[in-house]
Amino acid sequence: MNSLKTKTILLKKRAFQALSFFGIYKKRNVNQAEIDKKLVYTLSLRKIPTSNQLKHLNKFLNPREYLIIKICLLLIFVNAIYLGVSFFGKHLQYSPVSGGEYIEGVVGYPKTINPLYAVNRDVDSDLSRLIYSSLFRYDQNGVLVNDLAESVEVNNDKEYIIRIKEGAKWGNGNRLTIDDILFTIDAIKNADYRSPLRASLSGVEAEKIDERTIKLTLGSPYSPFLETLTFGILPKSVWENINPSSAALSELNLKPIGSGPYKFKSLLKNKDGDLKEYNLVVNDDYYSRKPYIKNIKFKFFVDYTEAIKSLNDNQTDGLSYLPFEERKELLAKDSLSFNELIRPQIISLFFNHDKDKALDDKVVRVSLAQAIDKNQIIKDVFDGVYQRADGPILANNFAYNSQIKNYEYSPLEASANIKNKLASTTLTVIDSGSNVSVAEKIKFYWEKIGVAVQIKVIPGEQAASVIKNRDFEILLYGESVGGDPDVYAFWHSSQIGGKGLNLAGYNNPAVDTLLMEARTTTNLEERKAKYQKFQEYINNDVPAIFLYSPTYTYVQAKKIKGFNGSMAVEPADRFASISDWYLKTSKKLTW
Repeated sequence: MNSLKTKTILLKKRAFQALSFFGIYKKRNVNQAEIDKKLVYTLSLRKIPTSNQLKHLNKFLNPREYLIIKICLLLIFVNAIYLGVSFFGKHLQYSPVSGGEYIEGVVGYPKTINPLYAVNRDVDSDLSRLIYSSLFRYDQNGVLVNDLAESVEVNNDKEYIIRIKEGAKWGNGNRLTIDDILFTIDAIKNADYRSPLRASLSGVEAEKIDERTIKLTLGSPYSPFLETLTFGILPKSVWENINPSSAALSELNLKPIGSGPYKFKSLLKNKDGDLKEYNLVVNDDYYSRKPYIKNIKFKFFVDYTEAIKSLNDNQTDGLSYLPFEERKELLAKDSLSFNELIRPQIISLFFNHDKDKALDDKVVRVSLAQAIDKNQIIKDVFDGVYQRADGPILANNFAYNSQIKNYEYSPLEASANIKNKLASTTLTVIDSGSNVSVAEKIKFYWEKIGVAVQIKVIPGEQAASVIKNRDFEILLYGESVGGDPDVYAFWHSSQIGGKGLNLAGYNNPAVDTLLMEARTTTNLEERKAKYQKFQEYINNDVPAIFLYSPTYTYVQAKKIKGFNGSMAVEPADRFASISDWYLKTSKKLTW
């Protein structure tokens, strides 16, 4: 057996030798290290190297190969981080969630948080706006929109049929009905309640059509009528048993029941009985979109010094209003948002030619207008924050005429034209805010064209008398023109005199006709056309020089998100988009 095995091996060896001789088979040099590697790889249960094995990678690679591997791994790592950040940046979404408390500082304190009386006090109006709802309201851009009203139909410019939304409830859980709206309107019209809104509803007849519909009929057409329906609605069941003559003294004025986005929670008084804090909680039964912020706390201060200190000390998250001249007192401005809201107010210079016949000359008035650099005044006095005004209607109003003639700064032309026509004048200004600073700038510009100017500063309490008696040559004064373009009260000739607000004594029959027709038609395009023509007359006749519109500065900590307002017809309109504000967020991936 062994001889057979030996012969077989010998025969095999000779066969390979023969094949090798003829070049058919060549014996390979066997590398023992390679054989060992293959053996280890075959016997290994894992085909991917472990971390311990990777530590010995440099023993198998030359330095160049090892460097290339490290560079490739670094590039892979950097790209993975970039792709991860990019993915999360595009797909990670922060969504507002309910919760948190917003604390706002307010100068003053509430007295009657009641729609019948709140119009006289900003603090009362602020709280009423959050607690009560109304048929209509102004949105964050100063546009009149539906609130409780679902729809409105206008017939013959005098009849308004309003249908209200379903689902509105009072803070006590009762359903809001047409009867509540009728009660509120009757209360405003009732002389015993002594509501300052009474005149706005004079001659208006209210009639219930059904449980969700009311008809309001006017004695004569008045196109801005819906603007008057922004007052809050009172709950009849709560107020009907209270004597109208004592309604202003009711405890309900401080602990109200409304149907707005928030409801009364608690209040805190100091030892002297003065209100220091007022707490609201979100109304879970609110018929519209419920706010994210659960609690709102108002802290009341006697002046802006205290209010600003509280904001600087992080005791409050916002300040209801920041006067321009107080800006320098704020610290850590980078952590605050300064929301500049357009106010429907125009600061102008009004001419009284009855006091100075030289002002009766249009050339004089135009020259005085051309001598003033409005843009520079806004920049120097108000840091460029306020809005330039070039007419009697605000630039953001639907009826504004952008084609009207503007008298741009042209001192050389003004100086040449006014020469020997006006040597001096008196500029009357009310001692309030930055008025005196503005008057000083105007004096500087007018004296550059050769007109001597005496500035007459009067205290605020004398303003009404000066205006009533038109005791001025030129008056620096601001008029609140409202959200509607109806400026009848300021420019119709019937408003000249002690009880009117036609400060310039402007009298133009064509303008009178336009103003009367524009306020008696509900056709929007007709109104727009008439007001645009009216602006052409005013800017051609130059009864006043329109300077600028102030902004309402509303300060909030940057942690308050979602504020998106651009205009505030009234200070309380800063809360118009309260349902968009939020403090807390949640994260989620979107695909």
